[in-house]
Amino acid sequence: MKGLFCLNEIYREESQVSDRRMQISYGGLAVIVLLWIYEGYRYVNTGYFSPLGWGFNILFLLMWIWRVVFKYTYILRDGEMEVISHGVGIRRSFKVDLTKTESYTNKYIKSFFKKTKIRHYIHRYSSVDPNEQRLLVFTEGKDNKRLAGIIFKCSEKFLRELRKQMPDKFLNLN
Repeated sequence: MKGLFCLNEIYREESQVSDRRMQISYGGLAVIVLLWIYEGYRYVNTGYFSPLGWGFNILFLLMWIWRVVFKYTYILRDGEMEVISHGVGIRRSFKVDLTKTESYTNKYIKSFFKKTKIRHYIHRYSSVDPNEQRLLVFTEGKDNKRLAGIIFKCSEKFLRELRKQMPDKFLNLN
């Protein structure tokens, strides 16, 4: 059965890593490390333990890991797009039924989509990926009336393959 499932796979790609973006992310990690050192120094010298300070330090580190360490695999199948998140021993999959797609874009512009009634956005991309952010808007829920959007980063080739699947739902936002 697994072999048959792979037959309808049209295109697959992995998230990429930009050296420049990776250097910037290491700068962010250095700031997080300095915050940890500060909290440790403050605790050792004054005995004051700041649950809020340590809580934010943990939150910042987890956010950095999520945005930088996690990689994404984008799989386009006939009638379905799957995004697999993987990193630090965790693997999650998110599938979008392309028959429920309202539209998709070659560029995610936040100000343009503020006026829409998209209920929530699902972020599935690495911050160190140099590709453009894309947006695919789809319906969800029991009645398929609520709009949701998945923000992802893919190559132009992946976008061309997606356009072959749904040419009438493409919004060019250049």
